[in-house]
Amino acid sequence: MTELERDVTNLPNGWRRVRLGAVFAERKEKGRVGLPVASVSIEHGLVLRSSLDRRVASDLPPEGHALVRKGDIAYNMMRMWQGACGLAEADCIISPAYVVMTPSADVEPVFAHIALRSEPMMSLLHGYSQGIVDDRLRLYSDAFAQVPINLPPLDEQRRIAEVLRAVDEAIAANRAALDQVARARAAILHSAFEETVWEPVALGELGSWQSGGTPSKDDESKWGGDVPWVCPRDMKTPVIRQTHSTLTPLALGGSCKLAPKGTLMIVVRGMILAKAIPTATTAMDATFNQDMKAFRPNGRALPKFVQLCLQHQERQLLRVVNTATHGTKKLDTDTLLTVSVPLPNLETQQALADAVSDLDFASVKYGEEHIRLSTIKQALMSDLLSGRVRVPENRKTL
Repeated sequence: MTELERDVTNLPNGWRRVRLGAVFAERKEKGRVGLPVASVSIEHGLVLRSSLDRRVASDLPPEGHALVRKGDIAYNMMRMWQGACGLAEADCIISPAYVVMTPSADVEPVFAHIALRSEPMMSLLHGYSQGIVDDRLRLYSDAFAQVPINLPPLDEQRRIAEVLRAVDEAIAANRAALDQVARARAAILHSAFEETVWEPVALGELGSWQSGGTPSKDDESKWGGDVPWVCPRDMKTPVIRQTHSTLTPLALGGSCKLAPKGTLMIVVRGMILAKAIPTATTAMDATFNQDMKAFRPNGRALPKFVQLCLQHQERQLLRVVNTATHGTKKLDTDTLLTVSVPLPNLETQQALADAVSDLDFASVKYGEEHIRLSTIKQALMSDLLSGRVRVPENRKTL
């Protein structure tokens, strides 16, 4: 029994518990000519199909689709328990594989959409879905109708919706700023490496690649010290400032080499290479494992500049990633040595590195803000949708 199904007597004053079927009716109208085609996803909710990066062609005529009216909620019956539903901001048509629900007059559509995508409700929807395994689960409309929901009075629903929509707008604005930074970064790299007349030089002429190693896990005297040890799981930011694991000075020597601060590192082995070529520079002296290589420049190129060049050529590098006999992906050193680097003077390299570093810093800050806002939203949803916190009648935002 879930929280939604317990303690009916402890509902906040004025709230009531009903089945979704009491406040939703299934719409079964055919689509109409002239309306845009929409789709439902877990991440984006109900959006126009034309706005998706992955275009899906449909041979169905408009009348073969299902009609969705403004204020309706459409859901994917196979993924509803993961939040795959969306609120219609305008009339549209959708695949008949989706279910379209119309809220009654005593339900605020925005509130209902938020409530249906909340963690407690998704857990409940999972329980009402039919199927043997998660990938086969389906939430049919008759099962949807049996799901209980706690409903505050209509005016309170609207106040809750206003508060949470304000947070959503802040999240969207922050995401738009983050996307703008990403576009600016890509434009700078494209201009630098595609539109300049800098002389191309093979990466092998600009330095060498050094391999790393891993001390024996059985020798505790070599682990847990103050020497950073970089492995692929640390390669998630442009600059590495700390590592998950550390070594003691006793581990240094042999394959465990200490690379100086500012060293460029790249992952050359692991399944991550099926989709990305992680690179990063170090903010401190560090060792690294055998799935990595460290670039040791000879003075003609800055590590950060080489990193930017490799990032710009990531798609080309992914095409030359090989598969080892045991199935692991690998990027051969010989391939790295032949990478073509358009090479300006060191002053220009530094200027480009500084400009991109500023954008990377902004990206990190926007990322941190996204986490902060998302945390606030989850806390507000928990408090407001349970009635633990009530939105005052004389204000719409907290």
